[in-house]
Amino acid sequence: MRPLSTLSVLIWLLSSLVLRGQQDKVAEWNQPFEPFRIIGNVHYVGTNELGVYLVTSPQGHVLIDGGFAETAPLILDSIRALGFKPEDVKALLTTQAHMDHVGSMAGLKAATGAKIMIMEQDVPMMVSGGKGDFAFGDTFMFPPVAVDRVLHDRDVVRVGDIQLTARLTAGHTKGCTTWTMIVHEDGKPLHVVFPGSLSVNPPVRLLKDPSYPGIADDYQRSIALIRTLPADVFLGAHAGFFGLREKAARLRQGERPNPFIDQAGCRTWVDGMERQFRSRLDNEPSE
Repeated sequence: MRPLSTLSVLIWLLSSLVLRGQQDKVAEWNQPFEPFRIIGNVHYVGTNELGVYLVTSPQGHVLIDGGFAETAPLILDSIRALGFKPEDVKALLTTQAHMDHVGSMAGLKAATGAKIMIMEQDVPMMVSGGKGDFAFGDTFMFPPVAVDRVLHDRDVVRVGDIQLTARLTAGHTKGCTTWTMIVHEDGKPLHVVFPGSLSVNPPVRLLKDPSYPGIADDYQRSIALIRTLPADVFLGAHAGFFGLREKAARLRQGERPNPFIDQAGCRTWVDGMERQFRSRLDNEPSE
């Protein structure tokens, strides 16, 4: 047997570290979380860290985000635990085409028969299973899946009396999407926002040799747009964005008004993300 070259050994070591990192992240972020009704017809069916939302109606349901490939069984169990049927899910949506949010989409589509609806700029990532990502290359792959409806900014997804509006908030991914809707709680209409992520991943380049042309401008537009959206209820793609555990505990204790009604939450989060973005701009190497 021929000895491995130094380059081959390095590639093997890097691949092993990446795989181990993926496995650690799945283990850390993919713990079960008790499903519950958040507000109106919006329910939490995600994990301890990955936000997944079931929006229900008598005519069918919508699922927003899906976690890792390994998350699909947890989501399906949570839907059933709330008394709903997975096969009544009619639309599968996402905020971003990364493996920790769409890795389960192929499995969820097979289990529910629902149609996958994705912002146009993220369609290539869905159908390739994450191949050629502008930040990660082919590092974080997931099961590829066909897209049934291609979305554009301001498109509306309707299932029964559910109406969700898609807003393009690119940067984190090219088709990163923020979803908005209105729910009713105690007879009052409330604006709900499910924002796409605004973080700048470590490999991303914003200015010199940008990861994709115009990425810095996209981030700035997205930050400005999300800041303008009315947000009585702020539900993020990650539990840490909006204090899921703490608010869920308060809700279980019967706190009124509903602790998920938090008009300052989305703005506070956006302000923090903008500071991180500005810091990356200021400190990005010019050479």
